[in-house]
Amino acid sequence: MNKVIKILLMTILTVLLVLETAEAGRSIISAFGDSSSRKPLALEQHTGVAYLEPVQCTGSLLTGGLHILTAAHCLNEGGVKVPAGTAVTANFKLPSGQVTIPISNYYIHPGWTGYESEVGNDLAILKLKKAAPPTAERYEINRNKNEVGQLFTKVGYGYTGLGAKGQNENSNSEAKRYAGQNRYDALGDILRNATESDMSELVLGSQLIFDFDDGTAEHDTLGRHFPQLADRGLGKNEIATASGDSGGPSFVGGKIAGISSWGYSDRGFFKTNIGDIDKIDNNGSFGEISGDTRVSFYASWIDKVTGRR
Repeated sequence: MNKVIKILLMTILTVLLVLETAEAGRSIISAFGDSSSRKPLALEQHTGVAYLEPVQCTGSLLTGGLHILTAAHCLNEGGVKVPAGTAVTANFKLPSGQVTIPISNYYIHPGWTGYESEVGNDLAILKLKKAAPPTAERYEINRNKNEVGQLFTKVGYGYTGLGAKGQNENSNSEAKRYAGQNRYDALGDILRNATESDMSELVLGSQLIFDFDDGTAEHDTLGRHFPQLADRGLGKNEIATASGDSGGPSFVGGKIAGISSWGYSDRGFFKTNIGDIDKIDNNGSFGEISGDTRVSFYASWIDKVTGRR
């Protein structure tokens, strides 16, 4: 076969694989039907949180206005990279209208292997071809390692849903911004020696985890497995993540503390005492566990890439 044709076919296949794997990201799911997080954000709220296409992920604009923080698996999952010719764009949905800016380059954390988000290093930085509009908020990163126990606000695009049912795959076709709250229960380290799965490659200190509570002890998943973490949640304010929002920020005190990385049933980690409300492992229903990339752990790498320090 002609060499040029081979390269073209490989490029097309790679793009298709990227688009397929990127859909495994996460988005906002509300606890109950009357939760405030069921309503999309007004356009003047969290204007620096951008929708990334065609990878169908979320990213947040850093100070300086030229770099977007997101998840590595949005660009490289299963060893598949976004080809150089693929036009990845950041879309800022502002009160004045949408502004789309192409990505000129991207930087994947060198420790990311392309597999298993729950291991760690799921972080990437995109560089815009030009500075974002001045009306798009710029965000500082959290540098204090005091996140456990903190209330956070998570923002993202993608599917919505309800805790009792999980994500609705027919929802949010216009990719509007949603937000809601949860609380960081622990570092991901707690899973290393307490699970049925092999977590020996877990990057200690690199992740923050939380569960999706419905107000009952029965579905307080982390509390079931680790009694010292018992916490029945935030009631109507409680949210989880589902398909469509990988790379979305979690804000603590207005700074980016976490990046949406993974979400899964506790069935993937434990064989007994399961807290997940249903038998679907990654639909964002009550009882599932989610993991955020811990931004403070990677502050020096972020500074190096963005040229801040």
